[in-house]
Amino acid sequence: MTDNEERMPLTFAEVYRRARAAGGEAIPPFDLRRGLDELRAWIDREVDVVEETGEHRASAGVRRSQMELRGRHDLLKELLTLARRPAAGGPAVLVGAGGSGKSTLAAALTERARSWDRQLWWVSAADPAGFFEGLTRVMSDLGGSTTDLESIANGASDGPDRLWRLLERSPRRWLLVIDNADDPWILAAADSPAGIQDGRGWVRASQRGLVVVTSRETDARMWVGARLFAVGQLSEVDAAQVLRDLAPQAGDETEALALARRIGGLPLALHLAGTYLGSGIAQSHTFAAYERALGSREGTMVDRTAEISLDGLAQQGIPQARTLLRLASCYAPESIPTRMLSMRGLQEALDGLTGVGLIQSGAAAITLHPVVTATHRARLAGPEVWQTAVAHLVDALRELSHSQPECWPEYRRLSQHLLALLDAVAEHGDHEHLALLADATADVARAFNHSGAFGAAGMLCRIALDRCAALGEEHPAVLGVRHQFAWTVANRGDLSQAESIYQEVLSIRGRVLGDYHPDTLRSRHESGWIASLLGRWGEAEQRYRDTLHDCLLHLGPDSRDTLTTRHELAYAIARQGRLDEAQPIFEDVLRDRRRVLSDLAPQTLQTQHALAWITASQGRWAAAEALYRQLLDLRQVLEADHPHVLLTLHELAWTIARQGRRSEAETIYRQVLERRDRTLGTDHPETETTRWALNELLHGRIVDAVHPA
Repeated sequence: MTDNEERMPLTFAEVYRRARAAGGEAIPPFDLRRGLDELRAWIDREVDVVEETGEHRASAGVRRSQMELRGRHDLLKELLTLARRPAAGGPAVLVGAGGSGKSTLAAALTERARSWDRQLWWVSAADPAGFFEGLTRVMSDLGGSTTDLESIANGASDGPDRLWRLLERSPRRWLLVIDNADDPWILAAADSPAGIQDGRGWVRASQRGLVVVTSRETDARMWVGARLFAVGQLSEVDAAQVLRDLAPQAGDETEALALARRIGGLPLALHLAGTYLGSGIAQSHTFAAYERALGSREGTMVDRTAEISLDGLAQQGIPQARTLLRLASCYAPESIPTRMLSMRGLQEALDGLTGVGLIQSGAAAITLHPVVTATHRARLAGPEVWQTAVAHLVDALRELSHSQPECWPEYRRLSQHLLALLDAVAEHGDHEHLALLADATADVARAFNHSGAFGAAGMLCRIALDRCAALGEEHPAVLGVRHQFAWTVANRGDLSQAESIYQEVLSIRGRVLGDYHPDTLRSRHESGWIASLLGRWGEAEQRYRDTLHDCLLHLGPDSRDTLTTRHELAYAIARQGRLDEAQPIFEDVLRDRRRVLSDLAPQTLQTQHALAWITASQGRWAAAEALYRQLLDLRQVLEADHPHVLLTLHELAWTIARQGRRSEAETIYRQVLERRDRTLGTDHPETETTRWALNELLHGRIVDAVHPA
């Protein structure tokens, strides 16, 4: 080891294995004392021992072995210097071909930074859904409010500014890695015509921390303002050493050099070849034999090395490993749930593929290198594997419920695989499976809409409508996607466009499916909802009544859709001043929602909140106060700045003021105003509502709360 070469962090188990491989007879198993002495000497000379913590194991999916940093130490030192003193430049962008080791280099930097007491994040930009989920996690770790998080979910133009305010205020320094940003435009602000050039997007320079991006986009014009680091192929000497590190028993330096010359300097191909030779299942146990095996194959070097590994697994009695890898390649490369890979001999295949380095396995999911994914997609000869992948994804989604908050994270994880299949099946699939994907899109978008992720829902719907155009505009599955898209349009404030989409979908559904089909009834309900948003309360009431009549006949009284229409009908009645008429309807809906859903379901709490407002609007202030306080207790699982919590507190202050306890009401109003001002902004309508109520209270007047739908 040279003086300027960094030592390798290894676990004790790995230390002993390598010491035996490197020392040969120097550590004989029959001489324990001599063996320990030799082992200690080898440790002192060669490695730094680290503990094998759970955190260390958990990050293995994004790291290669330290051995594979051969030839990258100078680059790593530059990155370490930049990370320690980020004001000197940045962000840092690692560019190079797929499989060149960009992610490995970024992961090595992350591992070094663990000892610096810094906050660390690893966000994949391979697909939009996963990217924005990762950014949401960063915001949450930084103490972001619900509004901050929703700015990402909704695709708001101020999302990057909100994230960067939190990053700049972080009490600890940080390192943020954005991996696989092969399309730089994903890093731009929503309203920006540039990638990162204008400094307004998700990637910026900072004195508080460093952003590191990995990308296949090598055009320097796309990265103006960034520090560019080219990650190229390894030299023959470094490539040979990688092979010898991974398979020390496969031959000498000369043979390793010959194989490295044949494979080339792409680290991914070297990793696959070396891992296979060191795995114990290899048919060709030596570098020379492996070189001969390469000569009989065609395709890219990653393709050829992967196929040699799969042939070896088949010879070991695991032929299903090839089938599994083909199936997995249909999905996005990261976090593929193993339940979507069900097949006979699954665990044996997973173990085999992990052993030869073709996948990274976790407790319930696997990850492929993007180049491995692309390579094996190219080998799919017909539509059968794609169709199987669609069926497995649809089955996984059927296990979830769009209305249950605990399911929303899983919907976000599965959305990346839905996007991958939409891209491929539009070309390879038949109409039956394309329709299944359109139905799945409507289901995922509905979950996104319920969770407040309107931006993600809109993006997903737009992609699906483009990919599923072959089904025709009147296909029921396409109409389901358009229905959910209209919801996203309404929630971003474009009510006239949303109403137009709803009316067109309703017209087609009524003609194609009939007036009483469940999908048509949902469209009829939304026509009432959009009328209420536009303030046409009498029209909304009549539409709800007509829809409710047919929901009761054709869906039944306990249908979720029926319960929703009953709730919205009561609200339309209340907004027209008929509180005594609305109250018993709300009470009945609350009882039925508790029975059908649960006491803590969001829809149940929505009805309970409406009843508290009705009670207050009737002048029964003490009873209303008790209801609001009970509601706050039930919503205690939400964060203090959650919009529903702040709305409850605002209306609680109103009931307290009406009972003459103005000082107490003033204190609550001030708390709500501070939180709304901080999380929503000083000009937000809800912030203005609380500011007005507080100012009026200070002048001896009380403002009655107008409860939203």
